[in-house]
Amino acid sequence: MENLFSIKDRVIIVTGSAQGIGLTYARGLAGQGAKLALCDRQADKLAAAQAEVAAAGAEVMAAPVDVTSPEQVQGFVAQTVARFGRIDALVNNAGVLLRRTPEEMTADEWDFIQDVNVRGTFLFAQAVGREMIKRREGAIVNIASIASRQALSLRLGYCTSKAAVEHFTRTLAYEWGRYNIRVNAIAPGYIKSDMNADLRANPAVYDKMVSEVPLGRFGEADDLLGTMVFLCSPAAAYVSGQTIYVDGGKTTQ
Repeated sequence: MENLFSIKDRVIIVTGSAQGIGLTYARGLAGQGAKLALCDRQADKLAAAQAEVAAAGAEVMAAPVDVTSPEQVQGFVAQTVARFGRIDALVNNAGVLLRRTPEEMTADEWDFIQDVNVRGTFLFAQAVGREMIKRREGAIVNIASIASRQALSLRLGYCTSKAAVEHFTRTLAYEWGRYNIRVNAIAPGYIKSDMNADLRANPAVYDKMVSEVPLGRFGEADDLLGTMVFLCSPAAAYVSGQTIYVDGGKTTQ
């Protein structure tokens, strides 16, 4: 059973890994013995993240990348293969959120959300998938959200993008199953992060959000790690096209 869930020495790319939940994924995967390739737009924070993960004993490389740029994405994938010889898994974590009413959102804001959350997910999956196809093996984990399934106020652009990520996951799993590439998604619920720090700081809003969760609390970023390790490991060898909701039961309502 220990080997079944092992990701030791697996080469894993984590996008958007300079801070927040992405950095938590990086720490958690490194703690299980994975070799990591980290990228983010924020070069300074990324360097600090790389140093932290390396100090914990993991083999890690990092480079600034704009996930909406095909050239930068392809260049980073090539660097990863040159460094480690292969890519075993991709964690498509990079994402953005803007809260706007539908009538106030500008076209540029809409495009920004879709570009990072959907275009970026596609570009990295495509570039990594080309390498995985050569080896006829690999795991891709996209990051969806409870917003993939539930309407959330002031998040029209975000909800739309995450619904797209969920169906992208299903469709890509269908397309690439013949290459033994598994494509799944994790859909976090209310997880403590910088994106919702302002909401949690308002007691009335915080209490209302917690009341919507059957387990009765906000999730911690570490609550996502078990599912992430599972999807990157041999234990998930026959799991593909699935979105696993890690939300404390929020979407049961």
